[in-house]
Amino acid sequence: MAGSLHDNGEVTSSKPRGRRPGSPDTRQTIVGAARGLFDTQPYDQVSLRAIARRADVDPALVHHYFSGKAELFLTATADVSADPMEIFRMVDDVPADRRGAALVLTFTAVWEAAGRSGMFTEFISSMLATPDLTAGAGEFITQQIRERIAHFADPDERTLRATLAMSQMIGMAMLRYTLRMEPVTSVNRSRLAELYGLFRIQGAVVA
Repeated sequence: MAGSLHDNGEVTSSKPRGRRPGSPDTRQTIVGAARGLFDTQPYDQVSLRAIARRADVDPALVHHYFSGKAELFLTATADVSADPMEIFRMVDDVPADRRGAALVLTFTAVWEAAGRSGMFTEFISSMLATPDLTAGAGEFITQQIRERIAHFADPDERTLRATLAMSQMIGMAMLRYTLRMEPVTSVNRSRLAELYGLFRIQGAVVA
């Protein structure tokens, strides 16, 4: 990911003075500006420069914090404030035989945080309705998330195993949040992680 939850220093630029420099609140300001534009305009009509203008920041700062428009859209619309890479780094210290469950726990923690009810379904609906977003999100997921899961995978068929692990988590999320299929919908997150992580994700990641 291009940035993190905390600023690593100001970004110098040749742009005119007066734009907001890097600060601990800059990332959230950019997210808020993006959310306002994505709420009122189609995805393909929103540019990173327009987001920078609305946030009153130098365009370089948008690229400092986000790898592209797809990642910024996911952050703004899904209200995911945590850096996915920070989440995966926390999983690094988990023993190999527990990583499947840990991945499910972190994945569900993101989508079940307070105030995010229904956001997974909204996110999926937006992706399916917007080919440009689907392509961009797919690139972001491939570069930023699948490659991180591949870090945990067995060296043999690493990319395939990581992709299967991702598909299993997305399928589980569809059952739990969109189709609301019982008993997947109401089962406790910890229990879901134990079962799904052990018998599905675990096999794809480290078997």
